Amino acid sequence: MNKVVHFEIVAVDTKRAIDFYTKVFGWEFKKFEGGEMDYWIIMSVPENTPGAINGGLRKEMGTDVKERTKSVNGFVSIVAVENIDEILEKIEMGGGEIMQPKMQVPKVGWLGYCLDTEGNMFGVLQPEM
Repeated sequence: MNKVVHFEIVAVDTKRAIDFYTKVFGWEFKKFEGGEMDYWIIMSVPENTPGAINGGLRKEMGTDVKERTKSVNGFVSIVAVENIDEILEKIEMGGGEIMQPKMQVPKVGWLGYCLDTEGNMFGVLQPEM
């Protein structure tokens, strides 16, 4: 089966995006050296955590690309959290925006959709225990 092995966040202001995701989720960012573009590796979980993936952050390629791709923002990633109310508060305090307040998804948990400081949509999910 073909599985997702990496996620990527695009940012107009990479420092602002790093600050946001560090404050909200506690993710770690490490500058990737040697490539042709500025790129940061995102450690959302310890390396080699079974069933989990890490990602990357890169600068937006320019307004012409953003204009052509605005209707297809990309895949929406959902981040599992322990306390959705706490995380939603951190998102707003960090400059993000709540697009869909938390809602209960039967047999799944509590789910909300948000925008980061760069306009990227993502979800947060507090799974049912």
